[in-house]
Amino acid sequence: MEHVQAFIGRCPRVVLTVATLAFLLPFAGKAFHIDDPLFIWAGRQMRAHPFNPYGFDVNWYGTTMRMADVTKNPPVACAYIALLSSIFGEREFWLHVGFLAQAVAAVLGTYALAHRFCRQPFSAALATLLTPVFLVSSTTLMSDVLMLALWIWATVWWLHALDKNGPLSFITAGLLLAACGLARFG
Repeated sequence: MEHVQAFIGRCPRVVLTVATLAFLLPFAGKAFHIDDPLFIWAGRQMRAHPFNPYGFDVNWYGTTMRMADVTKNPPVACAYIALLSSIFGEREFWLHVGFLAQAVAAVLGTYALAHRFCRQPFSAALATLLTPVFLVSSTTLMSDVLMLALWIWATVWWLHALDKNGPLSFITAGLLLAACGLARFG
């Protein structure tokens, strides 16, 4: 047990990354569900028309409607899907694996933020990972975890900027916050 604690103490970010992947990678092959198709279709549209992600019709509520009237999310997650699918195609496994980066970023961001405010940042990050809604949301292709990761890292960079009074840190925080707003509405 002492060896495990010593390793965690030396490499907490590695352990958190491996734990996140261990908990979520088994779900990488699951079928698309909930609102995943809306994001995939918008990603497909973005590959063909990068500046018009919602310029097509979709039958989501039993009748044909404009995608712009159906979706309630900004296009950042769709753009990420467009990038991933242009490389790997629209295969469930690879799109889910690509979205694991967001979960890892959220967990590591929680660790960085908690490191500033508490004595057990590893426990705080692990608690984030093991929260049921985080686990479920991290296995979708929707924008919730992306928004969370961007928000957490914007906060980390903002606090860093306040400490160092560094303009580059303020700019980084501002860009992350803007990306957060383009990932998901509240």
